[in-house]
Amino acid sequence: MKKNILQLWLTAFCMILLHGNALAAEPSGKVAFDHDKTGYFLNGQHISVACESCHIRGIFRGTPKTCNGCHTQGSPIASSIKSISHVQTRAQCDDCHTESSWDTVRMDHGSLTGSCSTCHNGSSNTGKPANHVASSNECSSCHLSIAWIPARFDHGTITAQCSSCHNGVTATGKTPTHIQSSNTCDDCHGTRGWTPARFDHGSVTATCYSCHNGTTATGKNRTHITSDNTCNNCHTTSGWTPAGFDHSNVSGNCSSCHNGVQATGKGQNHFVTTLQCDTCHRTTAWVPALTFSHTSANYPGNHTGSNPACNDCHTANSQTITYAYPQYGTECAACHAGDYRSDKHESCAITATTCNNISMSGFYNCAGTCHKSTPEHRVSGSDW
Repeated sequence: MKKNILQLWLTAFCMILLHGNALAAEPSGKVAFDHDKTGYFLNGQHISVACESCHIRGIFRGTPKTCNGCHTQGSPIASSIKSISHVQTRAQCDDCHTESSWDTVRMDHGSLTGSCSTCHNGSSNTGKPANHVASSNECSSCHLSIAWIPARFDHGTITAQCSSCHNGVTATGKTPTHIQSSNTCDDCHGTRGWTPARFDHGSVTATCYSCHNGTTATGKNRTHITSDNTCNNCHTTSGWTPAGFDHSNVSGNCSSCHNGVQATGKGQNHFVTTLQCDTCHRTTAWVPALTFSHTSANYPGNHTGSNPACNDCHTANSQTITYAYPQYGTECAACHAGDYRSDKHESCAITATTCNNISMSGFYNCAGTCHKSTPEHRVSGSDW
């Protein structure tokens, strides 16, 4: 028994000697410990961190080995946790940061869970400059995560009207020969290209003729009715035909159109005349026609009271009269010489001269001598 007790004391003494030598081998009283054998390699800032910073209350077992095990709100250690303003991400700390410093960082946009604008807002990080195209805030619609440029363009995210960019300065705008129109480009153009383009007359601000002049676009052809250049007085934007017609816009005379070729003209039995249609007819219809009023100085007297038919005088159905008695010129007797009755002139007094059996050759201007033009060419006190 004594021998066994002696051996135990000797063993304990040897261990004390060995432990003492180990303590003496380390400066500043620290015990030499190879942390790599734990499977967690100390690098960067972790080398100088005090043991108790991670091993709380001297507990070694169960100490976290991942970044978020320590650097996360609510962890037992909760050391240098992510700030509230940190970029929203599902990545681990070492996906972006190194163990040397939080500030030494590489960026992995693929691990971000928030939208671009949560960081690229001009405060936390570079955002849209003042002259940026007005658009929604999703940077990734056009930009890549490796650099701002080159960038693709997505018109679908633009919030301003086309001309705010397509003004000829920021981006291609209307050319000098462009049709005068409003600045709403997408009324006619698509976002894939300027051409092909559809056309919306509702956006045009100039007159029809500024485009439909036969050069820029189809204009009036050679056989078009002579008229002013206001196309929409008769035509619509859906097509040239069918067209309405407004006679008030015609600048030519009636017969320039109503010639029997372009439009209805005079029929075969029409009164032969050089007068224009609107002398007798209205623009609403050919009939009824206006009553013709003679204004020529060659028209003898006023026949409206007797209301003769045109063919009573115009026997050849022409505006040129073939007088029965052409020797009397255009005086009353040229038509009425055959109506002369000498027995009715016996009591006629002309300037105190008795007109017994007066001859027509002496007084062929009936109305200028005795007979009045109204009413019905009667002489006072006489039946003719």
